[in-house]
Amino acid sequence: MTLPTLLELTPGQEAVITLPFDGRHLVTGPPGSGKTVTAAYRAWALATVGRPTALVTHANLLSQHTAHISARLSEGVRITTFHRWLRALWNDNFACDPPSDDTGEWSYDWAAMLDSCIDRPPSRVDDLVIDEGQELPPGFYRVCRLLADRITVFADEGLGIGEGQTSVEAIGRTLKAVDGPVQLSGNLRSTREIARLADFFQVRSPAGLERLSQRTGDKGVLLRCRHPDAFLAQLSQFVAAQPDQRIGVICRSTELQREIHRGLAERGHAASVESYVSSDVNRSVVDFSSHRVHIIHTASMKGMEFDTVFVPDLDAYPEDPTGASARRRFHILCTRARNALYLIHYDEREPEIVADVPHDLLERRRICTRFH
Repeated sequence: MTLPTLLELTPGQEAVITLPFDGRHLVTGPPGSGKTVTAAYRAWALATVGRPTALVTHANLLSQHTAHISARLSEGVRITTFHRWLRALWNDNFACDPPSDDTGEWSYDWAAMLDSCIDRPPSRVDDLVIDEGQELPPGFYRVCRLLADRITVFADEGLGIGEGQTSVEAIGRTLKAVDGPVQLSGNLRSTREIARLADFFQVRSPAGLERLSQRTGDKGVLLRCRHPDAFLAQLSQFVAAQPDQRIGVICRSTELQREIHRGLAERGHAASVESYVSSDVNRSVVDFSSHRVHIIHTASMKGMEFDTVFVPDLDAYPEDPTGASARRRFHILCTRARNALYLIHYDEREPEIVADVPHDLLERRRICTRFH
């Protein structure tokens, strides 16, 4: 992905970037609506007035991806994860790590943190731009409200909120956001065909054709393979035939990530392929400049995008296809793809999550058909 120029932004994105610098703002929008791009430009705009500015994300991979795509804008902007930002703030002002609640290395005692900030307010706090804000815990926003007056939060609308996450409504209430949420709309990332497929899984009302991209392309493909080796052979051919494509392989297990990485390396693509595994110190840093095939876990897919996406383990999604969480996950999966999407399964029977998708939205093929 390359960052669009200012002239290529939508009027909605421009309106967000030029929001008043003072105050706390909440920006919402569905996956693919351009929140990460807009967040990068918003952070750049804040930094141009000479104030220290941090662009904060929940996920390490998204932080690295954002730094890569916004390199020409990042002067004066610190792009970091929520954990790194919080720990740097605490070490700079209190000469220690943030207090933990003893349930884990990355769990914080928010009440103790609030007490510390009241007793000894930090002398310097960044202006904050927060991407994927729904992924951060409620306590973080209580601390932010106490410390920072300039905050812009970008969050997905309509997502189910689990442990350690915060709803859009709760973010707005806690921060006392100015004038309620500002909304970005539509799917600006994917072709019209992929966006229509993604909308099939939308839990809320579909986007409507007028809110979809005007770019057109092929439908998404449900591909039945007889054996994983057959899929790897076809994937290898695709990688060789598409040297200019950014390819994402999104897996549900780290074991499969490693198998696919090894299989592609054995087929001569070692220089092109890279895996991201957050728990593996040797695979937790990604070089987006020199690698074009990225094998990632579903846990790290939020905010990412690729020209072509492969989901190689559709049989590993046994959830109730009518359930909201399963549909949200697939909506997010589909919207990672800009131009092409391939869903891979091995059983004779189609996985339930896609069995009811109409043929005019999802093409069916077998492995004997080549990718094109």
